[in-house]
Amino acid sequence: MSKPKLLELDIVRALAIVAVLLIHGTATPRVELPLGSRSHTLYFGINNLSYFPVQAFVLLSGLVLFYSYFDNWSVRRIPGFYRKRLQFILIPYLVWSCFYYLYDQWLNPAVNVHFSLQEFARLLPWAEAGYHLYFMALIMQFYALFPLLVTLVKLCRPLARYLWLFGIAVQAAVSIYSQYANAPIPHGDRLFITYFALFCIGGSLGMYYERFIGWLNRNVYWVTAATASVGFAFLLLSLQAQYGTQFKWWEFELLFTLYPVLVTISFVWIGRHWLSNAPRLAGALSSLGAASFGVYFIHPALLGYYTMHAAVAPGGWEYHAALWGGIVLIVIVPWVIVNQLKRVKASWILFGK
Repeated sequence: MSKPKLLELDIVRALAIVAVLLIHGTATPRVELPLGSRSHTLYFGINNLSYFPVQAFVLLSGLVLFYSYFDNWSVRRIPGFYRKRLQFILIPYLVWSCFYYLYDQWLNPAVNVHFSLQEFARLLPWAEAGYHLYFMALIMQFYALFPLLVTLVKLCRPLARYLWLFGIAVQAAVSIYSQYANAPIPHGDRLFITYFALFCIGGSLGMYYERFIGWLNRNVYWVTAATASVGFAFLLLSLQAQYGTQFKWWEFELLFTLYPVLVTISFVWIGRHWLSNAPRLAGALSSLGAASFGVYFIHPALLGYYTMHAAVAPGGWEYHAALWGGIVLIVIVPWVIVNQLKRVKASWILFGK
């Protein structure tokens, strides 16, 4: 018997995809505006405080997978699990990789559009056909790993209880080795081990979701305060780094993991609160959350075209209007496109399921 859907997670996905769009939409003023100006500081703050969605989506993936599969898992389910992921994750990834391989060439007037199967194939393993597709390489690794991990957790009950701690220990050990052995991990930002703690934390929350919600309801004010404090510390360190201040590697590593965990947990509570107290807002955000996978795939194409054809010199109000107009555009248009196309039965080829 399948468990009830966690409706609040669609709201978390909506807030996370908005953060993705804010990161990409405010990336340009970080470079174009003078360092230290009020406008630069504002956009820098928005951009950096939005640096949680990749980690949030990894955590949510672990949560949903363990919530859905843990209780009734057996090795007999492995073929069906992989078949489902092959259909609804790998195929959309290949389609959009091909699209961006050609689209980015078309967008660049200095490049003649061509298709080389050998060149395209080289881009696929690490999702290099589009700057945003690295998340797909990452999430496919976690899907490949999940059957082994959940089987180990089923066989070793203490591991189920301390999965979150196991994930933190493994990720910390790899990070420490990488730093002190002076051996940076190749493709580290696209490798599952870089985010392993988040996936395992999500898995722990998924296995004990009702217990987690009870704890969250009792401690929501402490969680909110911790989220704000860690977010402020992360922003402060990032601002200081802009001016050349040196920090230890583990300070950013810690904040870069802790901040997204706290934000995601806070959003779970907010999602549940809005479902009960603001149903219209919750309904709109749930719609965006359900479309978030498609919005993620579509928005860079729209943003790239818009940026090229609506470029405004920095400084005046027109610059800010054009920038925020682009952000609104990449929220609304992909959302509408996905909602319309999802009525078509074969839309899973583009947007998964």
